[in-house]
Amino acid sequence: MLDQVEKVRHSTIQHGPSSDRVYALELNPSDLPGILDELEDLAVENGYGKLVAKGRRSDFSAFMARGYKVEARIPGFFGHDEPGLFVGKYLDADRATEEQPEKVAEVLMTAQLERTLNGLRGESNHVTADAGMDLEIREALPADADAVAKCYDSVFASYPFPIHDPGHIREAQGEGTRFFIVKDGEDLVAASSMEPGGAPGTVEMTDFATLPSHRGQGLATRLLSIMDRHAKESGLRVAYTIARALSHGMNITFARCSYEYAGTLINNTQIAGSIESMNVWYKTL
Repeated sequence: MLDQVEKVRHSTIQHGPSSDRVYALELNPSDLPGILDELEDLAVENGYGKLVAKGRRSDFSAFMARGYKVEARIPGFFGHDEPGLFVGKYLDADRATEEQPEKVAEVLMTAQLERTLNGLRGESNHVTADAGMDLEIREALPADADAVAKCYDSVFASYPFPIHDPGHIREAQGEGTRFFIVKDGEDLVAASSMEPGGAPGTVEMTDFATLPSHRGQGLATRLLSIMDRHAKESGLRVAYTIARALSHGMNITFARCSYEYAGTLINNTQIAGSIESMNVWYKTL
């Protein structure tokens, strides 16, 4: 069963048994601090194991008073002098512990090393795909929704949002999410998206998927580089992602494109059949 997105007061939240959490996607300042108590009541009522929120640094005391801990920090997320915080509270004590901390640390160390090496080489976007490949990379149109959804359905056994549904893809496009695709001839072989990030001037780079037949060709890096350029040209300030903490590929992709590590959300998101920790990366555009 997919988690649902809904309005509580003037804020947008996601909750459900899939990721076993309440996630405050966008908190309206006018709702604070009282909405935090309502969200905890919702979590307790449904037996969810975690609460997570994107909040302002200026609301830090309201979160801390209710037992939240800062898991990631993005400078300038809400404006030049207002960082954004990812804060979490664990109602299930076992969920607060990462089961594979050594592997999470190794993935992060590898990605950070790649970022350092790119800096030494003077490369901000290290593209590994063969420039001679006969590929078309472009923004997806509504007419591409069926192919985009098919790609996601082939790659992900499960996902926190219904990206396997063409109707959801078209609805998201209508609400400001921009999907980008890679085509090899008539076949769509990779996709990604950039969606409103939860604060004015921000964007989340997400939904990366490459078919097994085309992995190892740097397509995610090429997609991210193109989305970075589009985001900057659109006047956006900050880009970020929430990447699977155990995935070498995605963490390295963002490190190669000069994103900085912001923190780790422990046991945060159900994806591909299990709840996983997620690394937050950000970039000032």
